[in-house]
Amino acid sequence: MCNYYSIGLPFGEGQGDVAGLLRHVAESIDALRADGNVEVLGLNYSAGEVNEFGEWPRMVVFYAIES
Repeated sequence: MCNYYSIGLPFGEGQGDVAGLLRHVAESIDALRADGNVEVLGLNYSAGEVNEFGEWPRMVVFYAIES
């Protein structure tokens, strides 16, 4: 079964830091793997949201829990 979650940096200054977002995504995947075997099925990057602090990119992580 495919699961997914959306993740971004906190709202405010620095929210558009793409390298920071990628590090945040990697840390979230590591946290998932701490709970068991997880296979990352795909990643989707989106930078469509803009607010007073500029672009607010997000990523969607698609994953499966291996049994």
